[in-house]
Amino acid sequence: MIEYSAQEITKAVNGFLFRGNKEARFRGISIDSRKVESGQMFVCIQGEKFDGHDFLKDVLLKNPAGIIVSNKNAVPQAMDSTDTPFVIEVEDTLRALQDCAHFHRMNLPVRVIGITGSNGKSTTKEMISAVLETRFNTLKNQGNFNNHIGLPLTLFSLNQDHEIAVLEMGMSDLGEIKRLAEIARPELGIITNIGHAHLESLKTIQNVQKAKGELFDALDENHTALINVDDPLVFELSKTLRAQKITFSIENPADIKASDIQQKNNAGYDFKVSLFNEEIPLFVPALGKFNIYNALGAIAAGRYFGITAENMVRGLAQCQGLSQRLEVLDHPLFKIINDSYNANPQSMQEALKTLSQFQASGKKYFIVGDMLELGEISQSAHQELGRQIAEANIDFLVTLGPLAQHISRGALDAGMDKKRVASLKTHEDVIQYVQKQGVSGDCLLIKGSRGSRMEKIIEGLFRKEPH
Repeated sequence: MIEYSAQEITKAVNGFLFRGNKEARFRGISIDSRKVESGQMFVCIQGEKFDGHDFLKDVLLKNPAGIIVSNKNAVPQAMDSTDTPFVIEVEDTLRALQDCAHFHRMNLPVRVIGITGSNGKSTTKEMISAVLETRFNTLKNQGNFNNHIGLPLTLFSLNQDHEIAVLEMGMSDLGEIKRLAEIARPELGIITNIGHAHLESLKTIQNVQKAKGELFDALDENHTALINVDDPLVFELSKTLRAQKITFSIENPADIKASDIQQKNNAGYDFKVSLFNEEIPLFVPALGKFNIYNALGAIAAGRYFGITAENMVRGLAQCQGLSQRLEVLDHPLFKIINDSYNANPQSMQEALKTLSQFQASGKKYFIVGDMLELGEISQSAHQELGRQIAEANIDFLVTLGPLAQHISRGALDAGMDKKRVASLKTHEDVIQYVQKQGVSGDCLLIKGSRGSRMEKIIEGLFRKEPH
């Protein structure tokens, strides 16, 4: 763990050291009063439901080396002796956390990859990491540490041994990716795709494109962008790039192109990749044909960093899937595909395709919740999904939530038999319906936005005794 002095950090965050020794040193950073460790620096982050300043008495009991505050009056008066933590005052503690992370990142020779997109960010991060780890000491975001707080904390966990940082960048509004890129300074950027998400705040798909495009805007002529040329909005952004380009696709001409795609039972996909002048066979152990795009992005990153074809193949074959992303679970009766992490129109369509192609001995159930944050297109998007479901190769549609009722209505209007459609109000209603209707060998794909908490259905099904 790298040490920094109070003086160094005071300068980095443009703050004022109003208590403590400027030569005092700390190792590591924390924003959680419950987890702060001796010798770390605690940053008093202010959130909607909490304020780190309120927990300073608890923090002091854990012997931190330093504290960053925006309200020096919140510092306990007992802090008078010379052995107490140094205290730095700043205008904005969140900005200070980000500036600390940037300072730390710039003090290391680490190379950074930035990843964003409407769908597939986390899976692409995992695949890129799996490829690069065959040769490099690689750091990646853990869990959902991809926002204005999580990404700085991830960066601050970098040490002298790390060679590459693979950073997922999330956003919900304009300017957020720009700020994350300012903090992390990536030399390689990838936008997986651009779809209808976060429209409650962004309003239009053009604003989604602009917000995601902030990653490409952060790349200069010495950097490289990985371009999914099959996504029209990503391809459009690539036309005005300053950076170098590596393109990938399934449908269109590209530097890296997938062909001869074959689904391998329910285990994943075999396909060939034309990698500039080289052709290599690949297997990706993941459901969903869209994951081939994520794999192509990983191959493009591998190519950029000089990973051999053999190591790319090995890395992708060993890549572990993420929880709640097309995760196949074996229930005593059912095959459950847990895709409950989140949802938007594009990811719902891909989940529907995946269920349609899934090889099941019994019936197929598409169990879906509300898609949130879609703004003005919310009702029409749900109805359109219902129409697509009516035309797909599934047996039953089960919806949960007020917005998802429009999915049921769209399916019925498109001619789906009402006996195959259930519009339910609670998680328990869905659990009971499946327990009553389903039989051994049936397959359930469960998906909805984070706020729909669709994982509660899965938890309930595993608690219930099979009939």
